[in-house]
Amino acid sequence: MRYEEENFEQADKRFPELDEAARRRARARVADGVEAQAALAEESVTTQLVKAYN
Repeated sequence: MRYEEENFEQADKRFPELDEAARRRARARVADGVEAQAALAEESVTTQLVKAYN
């Protein structure tokens, strides 16, 4: 699990637009086996769509 956490932390630096709630959701997906990059990218897209439609 330690390697996955470091991997998440490294990937997280590339997504400064994410808030803490988005990071928690992404971290939960990583714990379920999704790659950190994919989980963070999905949260980033969702955040951008919400901003665009609000």
